[in-house]
Amino acid sequence: MPILPFGDHNPTIDPHAFISPQATIVGNVEIEAKSCVWPGAVIRGDQASVRIGESTCIQDSVVIHAHHEDNPVIIGNKTVVGTASVLHGVYVGDAVKIGEGCVIFDGATLGEGVMITSGSIIPSNVVIPPRSLNSGAPAAQVRELSRDEVEKQAFRAEVMSEVFQKLRHWRNAI
Repeated sequence: MPILPFGDHNPTIDPHAFISPQATIVGNVEIEAKSCVWPGAVIRGDQASVRIGESTCIQDSVVIHAHHEDNPVIIGNKTVVGTASVLHGVYVGDAVKIGEGCVIFDGATLGEGVMITSGSIIPSNVVIPPRSLNSGAPAAQVRELSRDEVEKQAFRAEVMSEVFQKLRHWRNAI
């Protein structure tokens, strides 16, 4: 797996995280325990930092890039970033579900427990309020989410993380 330095920065990956051998991690990137990065994902901290919290799942072919020092990427705990999504210089709270194929632009903020439906686009500097379902291009709030829905999102992220923890242990055994 390509885990590459950039300038003075080396990626920092918790030993209890799983990074697919087909993922690429570059520069000022920190990935916390029990998080997983799936095949084809590219996480670039070449111009600013990228921080991924605990038990967070970055699915296949996701691109995360912090390309301006004023807009680092911060992704909270127990969050799922869906396949083929693109995140540039954003803040994502805990227990967030970003659907497949979403694009989230510089300076956007997704509060705790947000759900973004597949294919949605979040323009630059938009603030999505906590515990809300958002959809469209550009995304608009559809409704508030219940506490139970947010807890299910966090639980799903933990389940996905456990799957990859099993894969990591299986791969180390052979």
